[in-house]
Amino acid sequence: MSISQKLDAISLPPGLRTKMQNHLSRLSRAEDMHGLQLAQARAEGFVEGVEAARALTPATIEALFIAVEVAAIDRRQVLTPGRPSSRTC
Repeated sequence: MSISQKLDAISLPPGLRTKMQNHLSRLSRAEDMHGLQLAQARAEGFVEGVEAARALTPATIEALFIAVEVAAIDRRQVLTPGRPSSRTC
C-alpha cells in the first residue's frame, strides 16, 4: 500500500498531509536500522507536535501514530529479512 493510500483514510489539512507524507516516505526509504530509528523518532515528534498544538482530534492523532508504527514495522522487515514479524495487525 502506498503512502498516499495509507493517509487517504485519515482526514488531514493539506499542509499537514504533505508533511506526514514526507515523514512516512523517509521511513520507507531508510537505508539501515539507525536511519529507520531516526526517521521514526522524527515522525513521532511531528505527530506529538501536532497533538500538543491541538490541531487534530485525538482519534486522528492516534491514526497518525499507528501509520508511523506500521510504516516503521514494514521497513524494519525489509531491512532485517528472515526475522519473524512482530506486526499483529
